[in-house]
Amino acid sequence: MIEHNPLYQAMKDAVSQTFENMAFTEVIEHFDQDYQIPEDQLAWTSLVVKDPVPGEIFMAVNKDALKELAGSMFLLDEDEITADKMSDILHELLNTVAGLFMTKLLAENQAFQIGLPVTGEGPLPEFDGDSVSWKLITGDEQPVQLFITGAPLVALND
Repeated sequence: MIEHNPLYQAMKDAVSQTFENMAFTEVIEHFDQDYQIPEDQLAWTSLVVKDPVPGEIFMAVNKDALKELAGSMFLLDEDEITADKMSDILHELLNTVAGLFMTKLLAENQAFQIGLPVTGEGPLPEFDGDSVSWKLITGDEQPVQLFITGAPLVALND
């Protein structure tokens, strides 16, 4: 655990605040930092950070958890939850997390530009040495994984 690290803490705070405000659930550090969401249960999205520090942010969740989130956030019955609704929720969660993350990380009132979230297909991409990951879990014991890539964005880790 590297809680003293500003980059790590900024993401933890952004995810926690987002999930508490939007999904009414807490998010804490996952008890098993080696855990990976199985590919057949994986739903993920990413967005590009364009300025002032280029990079990309990825969010991965369990499909069943995403369905539950979509149901509770849209107040829908299970049979009313479509793939589009689940994708919308995942995009909205990542967009909110990314905005809060950048706001917490950058100097006060520093402008930043992020792209629109894009739904991922299949397994997560392979991440290289210029990446940082967070393994978190909701109060409902659903895993939430985040990754940032791109040397300039990851360099804020120093």
